[in-house]
Amino acid sequence: MPYDSFLVAKIVKEVETPVYLTGIYDATGHSIVLSLNKRDLMIDVGGWPNFRFTKIFVEKDVNPSSFVSLMRAKLKGSILLRVSQVDFDRIVKFEFEVKNLIGEKEIFELYHEVMGSFGNIILVKDGKVISAFKNVSSVKRTILPGVNYVLPDEDRIEPWKVDENLFLNAAGRLDQFLVSKVRGFSKKTAIEVAKIANLSFDTEITSLKVDEIDRIVELIRKMVKNLDDTHVYLSFDGEMPKDIYAFEPYGEFKTFESASEAIEKLLSGTKEESPILKKERLSKSVKSLIDKNAEILRKVRQELKESDNAEEFRKYGELLMAHLHELPKKSQRVEVLDWETNKTVIVNLDPKIDVSKNAQHFFSIYTRLKNKHDGIVKREETIQKRISYLQEIEYEIENISENAELDEIEKELSIFKYIPVRKKQKIQKESKPIEYDVKDFKIIIGKNNIQNDRITRSASPDDLWFHAREVPGSHVILVTGKREPPDDVIELVASFAAGHSKYRNDLWASVDYTYVKYVSKPKGAKPGFVTYKNFKTLRVKPRSV
Repeated sequence: MPYDSFLVAKIVKEVETPVYLTGIYDATGHSIVLSLNKRDLMIDVGGWPNFRFTKIFVEKDVNPSSFVSLMRAKLKGSILLRVSQVDFDRIVKFEFEVKNLIGEKEIFELYHEVMGSFGNIILVKDGKVISAFKNVSSVKRTILPGVNYVLPDEDRIEPWKVDENLFLNAAGRLDQFLVSKVRGFSKKTAIEVAKIANLSFDTEITSLKVDEIDRIVELIRKMVKNLDDTHVYLSFDGEMPKDIYAFEPYGEFKTFESASEAIEKLLSGTKEESPILKKERLSKSVKSLIDKNAEILRKVRQELKESDNAEEFRKYGELLMAHLHELPKKSQRVEVLDWETNKTVIVNLDPKIDVSKNAQHFFSIYTRLKNKHDGIVKREETIQKRISYLQEIEYEIENISENAELDEIEKELSIFKYIPVRKKQKIQKESKPIEYDVKDFKIIIGKNNIQNDRITRSASPDDLWFHAREVPGSHVILVTGKREPPDDVIELVASFAAGHSKYRNDLWASVDYTYVKYVSKPKGAKPGFVTYKNFKTLRVKPRSV
């Protein structure tokens, strides 16, 4: 969901200053709470970094973190003078006034930064970092105690400066263009603006008409004007809260007077883990597993490269045996003619044993390396399959729309021991695939691996099965009723299969399709994995239902 600069601007308006700081606490492993005159302000740097007033009870910590302990020492008895948004970015500055031991006033600044999905809290005095929730040391930026605090580079324009001239001589997709050129825009914000303007988010800038550019500019101006009030909007997918916006989004939504109230509703509306946090948790776990296995794959391929020397030892053994009658019984090295290359080869030997035993030693090394090589090849194949499976799951989580689907994915991951089994984990209800009717034909689209297995297993042998070629994506069934579907229906279903796959943002995609009777699931295969034959391939434009 978009935690963009527009939302940040509205949360900042909720903090009334000056106000006394009456306490600082650890809330979770990724958030702290500032008590401001009996109101608790939570600053979070977890999976969805944000800050907001919270009504969640925070138990006073007995063993505070070192970061909180230092903040308490530095900001004890302070007044929060002002809170401001920095350069219309997702960076918020809190300015505290403290009296030191001799009664002089000192100013401390606390920054809450959000960049991408990374969040941080940084305490600064006189332009230097005192402490940070997360220390950072990279080529681009350093956040460590004692270094100068430097704001991130920002070269995009403010949204209130956007006009028709911005689009002149521009190129690229609409959503990517807005994110890269206009300050405060997240990808979801850009997609939402495109929807409201009745445009596709992947529309090429060069194809925009004058009236379409005018609509986009007018929408951004309206978004800027809406910053004057505190209203925020929560969109829904059925009964499930989906996203939060600082402007009226496309489709169904509920209006909230307070941004903090809306975020609390989104994240903490039930006693159970909220769907948004569950989605963030699963997504983070799967991404970590993909990264971990990618590193293992890199090391395995390095081992594979090293084991490729096996043939060299076999050749040494064969050369020694072929020239055995010409060589001394024992030697430290010998020169032999390679009959394949007609070149002389120098072979280093163990002088303590005779030449024939050296040859046998080379053959044994060859056998050992060859066996290792075969094992590494099998391991490489296993890890590659694991990564492909996890990428499939990652795609499903990204495109999830129901709480029941999240439960099914979590169950699937725990069954295969990718994540630990959570206590009291249960599926509330069986999730349903997407169903769509066209020209008296029914189209069924799976939304996760469990659904994919279910709809393929229950389909008739004469139904058609579709899947995007060689990438993660949904199984799609065209229920034929033993009829011959027209070409335009087949092409439409193929475009749905592409649109519900990793190809969804591409201009064109390849989709395989065949009859269900030619689709089979290997014994013991993971959910969603099938093999198929007698298929045809279509080149189509991806399209979502």
